Amino acid sequence: MTIIPEAITIDLRNGMGLDECLKKHNTNLKTLLQSNYPSTPVKSEQRKYIEKKGDTFYIKKKFQSKTYYFGRYYSLEDAQKVRDKLIFIGWKQNQVDNICKKLGVNRIPSKNEHRYFEGSS
Repeated sequence: MTIIPEAITIDLRNGMGLDECLKKHNTNLKTLLQSNYPSTPVKSEQRKYIEKKGDTFYIKKKFQSKTYYFGRYYSLEDAQKVRDKLIFIGWKQNQVDNICKKLGVNRIPSKNEHRYFEGSS
């Protein structure tokens, strides 16, 4: 899948013609479609499994009708780093503290540290 740079996408969405847009950005269609421009993350992907509550962000994922929590974090970036590592290792909940330590991420202590999920038993 080819990723088109955000600046070009914005110009095209704002009604600029394709030829004019390619000239403005000093490229041509062939080069554009063959390039591996860095992708612009899709907002829905940035926040997948992450919810904001107040000024903090927490990671949660549903497995077999139960919602599991993987910690609260001070920033979206920290939550994203931990979430990405959890996805990579297969959502192993007992590894959250190790992941945070390795990534240098501070997890916000929870009053209910023993409650890992909600839903029926």
